[in-house]
Amino acid sequence: MQASAVPRQGPFMMIRAPLPQRCCTCTGSVGITARLAEVSVVVAAYNQGPWLAQAIESVRAQTFVDWELVVVDDGSTDETPSIVARYAADARVVYIRQARAERSTARNRGIAASSGRLVAFLDADDLWRPEKLARQIAALAADPAAGLCYTIARFIDSAGRPLPVRKPLRPLSGDVFARLMRGNVLILASVVARRVCLDAVGGFDRAVTPYGCEDWDLWLRIARRWPIAVVDEELTLYRRHGGNTSWEGVLASALVVVDRWYADPETARRTGLSRGTVRALQLWVNAAALAGEDRAAAARLALRALRESPAAALGRSALATAAGLLLPHALVAALRRR
Repeated sequence: MQASAVPRQGPFMMIRAPLPQRCCTCTGSVGITARLAEVSVVVAAYNQGPWLAQAIESVRAQTFVDWELVVVDDGSTDETPSIVARYAADARVVYIRQARAERSTARNRGIAASSGRLVAFLDADDLWRPEKLARQIAALAADPAAGLCYTIARFIDSAGRPLPVRKPLRPLSGDVFARLMRGNVLILASVVARRVCLDAVGGFDRAVTPYGCEDWDLWLRIARRWPIAVVDEELTLYRRHGGNTSWEGVLASALVVVDRWYADPETARRTGLSRGTVRALQLWVNAAALAGEDRAAAARLALRALRESPAAALGRSALATAAGLLLPHALVAALRRR
């Protein structure tokens, strides 16, 4: 039997609200059984009808079969209910409908309504490779101290075609808190976490608004107290489409997360980085991504970053921004495809 991580105190704590009490019956469910799955898969869905069936099928196609899937419909107005109803014959699929409450509340409700010792997260527009859960369960069994395990994610377009982007570029494992504080490199759909760790840190914090980096805040709380494991394979497919959270929203959320963490002086001590430097890093990452498409916006972000921390201009994202702003578009595109 797989060993469970034992919660331990880190060098400092940030107080979080506890997860909702775990429940065994939920209004609006397709069906909740008494069986206890090894892995609970939590999907928070809001008007993701075009992708939801593919996400569910990618779970049902897993080579590891001891799972339950909890789909929390966060007040969708599209065909989400009828899509999930197709799977009513599969007792492993649970459907919970709630009034619109946003993603953190929906995910926490899914965690509370589930039973597995491990909790996997999947967004309704993303996909898994069939071997994903099996590989991660093996990795966590081999590293019982790890609080969570993630995989590399390959980005895809709205039609499922691969894009020349993977995240993270290089795998990180072990004590990654200081590196993770520099920026979120974990795709939510790639993560499998131990329930005992989620319970200890309190799940997704609804106070992290605007939404976009609430998952980063959770990964930081886990990484502060436990090592992180990785499966260095592209087993998660992250879909880019017009309904994704805007880069402006993600950036605003990232800066909120940075400010909240740097309210505790221990963050600067442990990371060796100032608040201004980490804020600048978020600005440079976004500037680099925009430089090939919207040079005016990229230039504005670069100026903001320089005001936050001139020293951060020597980093990789800052150099990538400079290249994107100065080199011809065609050359930048060719370099990104390499």
